[in-house]
Amino acid sequence: MKLTLVKNLNNTFSIAHNSDYEKAKKLKAGEQFECTVVKKRNYEFHKKYFALLNMVYENQEVYNNLDHLRKDLTVEAGFYDVRHNIHGEEIKEAQSVSFGSMDAERFSELYNRTMDAIVTYFHFDKQDIIDNVEQYF
Repeated sequence: MKLTLVKNLNNTFSIAHNSDYEKAKKLKAGEQFECTVVKKRNYEFHKKYFALLNMVYENQEVYNNLDHLRKDLTVEAGFYDVRHNIHGEEIKEAQSVSFGSMDAERFSELYNRTMDAIVTYFHFDKQDIIDNVEQYF
C-alpha cells in the first residue's frame, strides 16, 4: 500500500490526499509499519527537463530524433546501465526518467548533469541555455 504523507513541523506525518485517507483507515492504530521515504517528483520540473531537451534538439544538426538525443545525453550525464550484446561488446543504455524509476533528488542530479553534457558536447553557453529554457518553458 502506498500513501502520500506530509511532514509537519512537529516531526509527525499527515495524510496528504483524501484518497489516501481511506487506505490509512485500514491500518490498525498502535501497530508499527515500515515505510520507504521517497520525495515525490515535481511534474513542472519534469516538463522543464523536456523543454531543455526540445530547445537543444531545435538548435542542433546532429540528431533527427529527439528520443535519441535524450538517451545519448542521459548516458553522457552518467545515468546508464551497462549490458553486453551478442558479440560481447559493452553497450550503455540510458536509464528511464519516468516518475516510477527516478526520485526527485536523482532527477535533479540528472537535470544538472545533462546541462553540463549539453555545454560540453554542443558548446552552448550555460547561462544562455538557462535563459532560453525559462523562456521556452
